[in-house]
Amino acid sequence: MRKNKYIWGVVCVLALLVSSCRSTKGITEVSPETVAHTEKIVSALNGKKVERTLPLTAKLSLELQMGGKGVSVGGNLKMKRDEAIQLSVSAFFMEVGRIEFTPDYMLVLDRMGKQYVKAAYQDVDFLKRSGLDFNALQALFWNELFVPGKKTVADQDFTVEKKNGLVYLLAKEVSLFSLQFAVKPEGNLLLQTRIASPQNATQHFEWHYLHFDGNGIPDKMQMSVAGLGKEAKAVMTLSNIRNNADWTLTQIPENKYKRVDASTLFKKLLQL
Repeated sequence: MRKNKYIWGVVCVLALLVSSCRSTKGITEVSPETVAHTEKIVSALNGKKVERTLPLTAKLSLELQMGGKGVSVGGNLKMKRDEAIQLSVSAFFMEVGRIEFTPDYMLVLDRMGKQYVKAAYQDVDFLKRSGLDFNALQALFWNELFVPGKKTVADQDFTVEKKNGLVYLLAKEVSLFSLQFAVKPEGNLLLQTRIASPQNATQHFEWHYLHFDGNGIPDKMQMSVAGLGKEAKAVMTLSNIRNNADWTLTQIPENKYKRVDASTLFKKLLQL
């Protein structure tokens, strides 16, 4: 029973990890060469976005650590551009939880406890404070640049510095947090998105892209968040990635599942 409870905690932590974005202070020293190169990098990354329009499904292996505890589970990741991101977590050969993001809402489903959270982004406190929405969350999964409140980005949206062989793009006009992307110029690979509180450097979120498949799709990613009382880290490994549109959004039998408040659920999560 305790293991089941902890696996449900995995689902909640994963939801919290991918939606608790907040970033570091900006980088200021910029050379003319680097500025000129920025347009090329942003254009190349935007080009990859245009190419990735087909729905994807993949097998998922998830390793999660929080507060000195760790667990590994399996599952599936399904994505439709501009429509939905769906993560299913499985244990003991059955689905135990699901997370779903659409342009209108986020859903966290507990199949074992027969409960769920379904809320608009503006109704979830930490999402409302950060100003992040579906477009930002989608960009994290698809390995793309983003600026909160914008559907497309251009080189004018960033300040830039080249350091230790990487190009760092810092989003402009983001008032509540700073948003930084680390890009490898060779191949124009986005390797990391970092978001942290400018008032408190210990509060930060990082999404690392550790490996890419032959089509340039990230198939191993690490998410980490600090400053919430307990540090949490998740490593997501994908396999059997393919184009597949044969799946639908989650339908919840209202008479079988209890709807709970998002803030209450995430407070309980931090007690696991």
